[in-house]
Amino acid sequence: MNRWRVFVPFPVSLLASLLLLGVLMAGCAKKVAPPVEGEVAVPSGSHFLDHTVAEGETLAQVADNYYGDPGISDRIARENGISDPVRIIPGSLLRLRFNDDEWELARKRSAALVPYNRGVDLLTKERLAEAEKQFRLALDTAPDLVAAKYNLALVLLKRGKTEQALVLLEELTSRRPSDTDFLFARGNALFQSTRFDEAAVQFQAALAMDPQLKRAAFGLGRSLQEGQHTDRAIAAWERYLELDSTSSWAAAARRNLKMLQDEGD
Repeated sequence: MNRWRVFVPFPVSLLASLLLLGVLMAGCAKKVAPPVEGEVAVPSGSHFLDHTVAEGETLAQVADNYYGDPGISDRIARENGISDPVRIIPGSLLRLRFNDDEWELARKRSAALVPYNRGVDLLTKERLAEAEKQFRLALDTAPDLVAAKYNLALVLLKRGKTEQALVLLEELTSRRPSDTDFLFARGNALFQSTRFDEAAVQFQAALAMDPQLKRAAFGLGRSLQEGQHTDRAIAAWERYLELDSTSSWAAAARRNLKMLQDEGD
């Protein structure tokens, strides 16, 4: 039985690493148990694994992790009698079917899960160099394991290896241009590289996908402000405060907005 566990990121300083916190809070790292060998249906040519749904997990994530294609979520729903693929119950059991070609990929991914899970554990303990090594080992075995590639990028960002992180994030956003986590992470990496205008483009793209995405709205305000686009930055901060008026992020947004308005007086 396979079980993915949601990764809870470690805290970081609000003022020193506010955008990086947004990246980590958006992280999708999960742990998984290796599949049980020998669960093969004969003579159908199909292979089966059981997966226990984790808290906050979606069928698209399950499909991505096992098949490398979020679109297979519809098939998983159909074969498991799920009428509403958006709503799945944590703790419920999914039976995943693989044909021969899919099974080979699943076997590689199962082998990659051993170092991947170590990487997740190490990341929670802030043992970043060791986590990086484990995620790279996972990708050596299964180069298309998106979760490992994304979390490796997060580790690299945390370690200050921004350009290396950008290479991974550019690939991920190219493959999944509508994934808001990838767009936001790339925007954050560009911001850390002081490429503020390019960062703003990524945050705007994320907001186009999800207008309520507060971390992207905050990142857009910071990027426009640092890029000295005063009028646009003021509008971005005002928009952010429409989304969030009470958090510590909102307090920072108000300070930035007031500073820009005072400079214009």
